[in-house]
Amino acid sequence: MLIRLADSIAGKLSPGTLADLYQRVPEGILRRVRQQRFRQTVRWAAQHSAFYRNAFRQHGIDADRVRVPSDLGNFYTTPDDVIANPESFICRPPSIVFESSGTSGKNKQIYYDHAELQAMAQVDAAGLRLMGLTPQDRVANAFDFCMWIPGMITHNSLMAAGNFSMAFGKVDPVEVYRRLKQYRFSVVMGEPTWLIRLTELAEKHGSVPLKLFIGGAEEMPAEAIPWMRQVWQGVKVKMCYGSVELGSALGYQPCDAFNGYHTDDLSFTCEIIEPDAEGFGEMVFTTLLRRVMPLIRYRTRDVTKIMTKACACGKRGLCISRFRGRRDEMIVASGGNLYPLMFSNILEHVPGLSGDWQVLFKLENIREIMEIHLESARTDHDEIRRQVHSSAAQEYPDLMKNLAIGIFDMRIVIHQDGELRVQRKLKRLIDLRYPTAAKGVAATDNGQAVGEESVIHA
Repeated sequence: MLIRLADSIAGKLSPGTLADLYQRVPEGILRRVRQQRFRQTVRWAAQHSAFYRNAFRQHGIDADRVRVPSDLGNFYTTPDDVIANPESFICRPPSIVFESSGTSGKNKQIYYDHAELQAMAQVDAAGLRLMGLTPQDRVANAFDFCMWIPGMITHNSLMAAGNFSMAFGKVDPVEVYRRLKQYRFSVVMGEPTWLIRLTELAEKHGSVPLKLFIGGAEEMPAEAIPWMRQVWQGVKVKMCYGSVELGSALGYQPCDAFNGYHTDDLSFTCEIIEPDAEGFGEMVFTTLLRRVMPLIRYRTRDVTKIMTKACACGKRGLCISRFRGRRDEMIVASGGNLYPLMFSNILEHVPGLSGDWQVLFKLENIREIMEIHLESARTDHDEIRRQVHSSAAQEYPDLMKNLAIGIFDMRIVIHQDGELRVQRKLKRLIDLRYPTAAKGVAATDNGQAVGEESVIHA
């Protein structure tokens, strides 16, 4: 009864009113709503999803007795579960499917229906209001629409919020830059590397005063923010945390603090598992509102911690820190999700290479560099580089599109056979962009980047 009443009231409110109401409702009522939504999700999944019905039986879980996440013991849903048989998760007929790259190279398929898209749009619209978006703002939406979810979700959210907007998709930033004055945009949304490229254009050709940048899908280099503010005459830079599996954003930055996120704890429950001494561990979430393809205790592989103190801004809700990296081999960089199999697929078409290669991701000032290190006895190095570019363009055109529009720079460094591997195991992808992401990777005196059981001459 409480949930039906809450959902009925929320569905009739404007995004601004909904955001304000969340701050005013007594915490005891919100806690009851969260708890009831969690129990209902578990029971719904057990009744309607073949995956959860079988998984709960194998783990000896009685869904009717589950009240809190810990009642599920050591049960978790993994990305591999979703990749293996996504349709076994479906509980009612879907309207749309989105895909996201998995670390194995196989795409995850996540299903939604029209009602869920509308509900997520309303919640995200409220989140955007909390982040400072007003009804008067005019928005350029440059999030990607290509099989991935952020473009459509943000578009629907802007429609629900009533904002004037243009659905650019992930075009060359010059196309948005040319239209800033024409449409009088005050807010631009896109991936951080894309926003950096747009700012480089403005620094070179002139800027207009912007109010807000909203980024997501990647890490934003902290040192880029003061530069962006200067170029765009005072723009604020804020981030959202979301994914195809989450659907809507789980985390928002409604205040000026950059070091973490306020979570949507009425749409998701968050847990940290296997924490270290500082409290950092893998974030696990449960969807509380989805009925087509609910995800229960889904392992994100993202490493963060739950903040024990309330945010200084005074806004309520669970807060999580900035992410420290991932527990799998995928790296979110260069405008997309990158994993070792991608580079194996690219390099297998280039003759004369050894089996050893490694890719470094690093920053030069705020510019992202993808540095591909190869081994070959061939002496025609320029031809090797051309062949790598050609193979990448054929295998992963979206990656090379990001290169073409200046999202990142690519360098191909060719070594003699046997130079890369000095230990038993060679780590394929190494992220040196951020000190926390590069934990376990140190620079030696001679400039080498040393990872766990891996060495590369940088």
